[in-house]
Amino acid sequence: MIPRRALLLTPLATPATMREAGAQSWPTRPVTLIVPFAPGGNVDTVARLAAAELSRRLGQSVVVENAPGAGGTIGTERVARAAPDGYTLLVGVESPFTISPFVTPNAVRYEPLRDFAPIGMLASLPLTLVGRPDLPANDLPSLLALARSRPDGLTFATSGNGTSLHLWGEIIARGAGVKLEHVPYRIAAQIPTDLIAGRLDLAVLTITTTAPLLREGRIKGFANSSLSAIDGLPPLASLPAFQGLEMLAWQGIFAPARTDAAIIARLAAALDAMQAEPEFRQRLGQIGMTPWRKTPAEMTALLQAELARYQEVVRAANIRSD
Repeated sequence: MIPRRALLLTPLATPATMREAGAQSWPTRPVTLIVPFAPGGNVDTVARLAAAELSRRLGQSVVVENAPGAGGTIGTERVARAAPDGYTLLVGVESPFTISPFVTPNAVRYEPLRDFAPIGMLASLPLTLVGRPDLPANDLPSLLALARSRPDGLTFATSGNGTSLHLWGEIIARGAGVKLEHVPYRIAAQIPTDLIAGRLDLAVLTITTTAPLLREGRIKGFANSSLSAIDGLPPLASLPAFQGLEMLAWQGIFAPARTDAAIIARLAAALDAMQAEPEFRQRLGQIGMTPWRKTPAEMTALLQAELARYQEVVRAANIRSD
């Protein structure tokens, strides 16, 4: 028999210690990484790179599952409703998190700051403002002067209404005091063809799409959405009206809210180590992506800033879903 005094001195398991023990043993089975878009795009490609790296670092398979629909909100909502046990994660992007709540409020049944636990960023991607090859402007100031001289303004195409591409175009128009007429495309691959043919004045596209066309001289480049020049494109932030403005497409990993802090910390450390590896950074660079390291707290601050910015832009431009 165990003496009564020994029983009294034996530490009792508390909920906190039980959770800590569970987090230390996690994961004991495969982890599902939800991509809220169809296979084959940039988000899916980066997710599969990350899944392979996380599988190696966690000692368990991390399996990518595509859950497309409604601009990414269906897969995003699925993770918001998942059990907070570390076995269902999300590759989140800016549109479902910080734009869709204002453009399609009736379709978004989650709150970005309440229903998710940020873990770490994967990559970012600047947007570019480009034009048809015969547009009579060769730099951003002359382009804006041209737009001011046109009563009907200039057209600009994007891959859809209420996307980050659309909002950046609206930000440019409002900040510069010019009229830009938005032309949303359902098939984004058609935009470069129409731009080169002169059926459009401008387009806002990611740099992965425009970089080869700019190098070949098939389109004109005017600005990018980062804070530094990229591939010869000056930052929009170089103009006084846009000083300090950075607007990037991004991809990060999130867990459902209330996921154990120890699991979040382990995942964040794995992502940080992955981001530091030259091979991972090189593979991102091959698809035009830039590694972007942010802590969970920095991700929360980014979400807060973007939600405030995009809410104002959507209201001012009266943007509604298609």
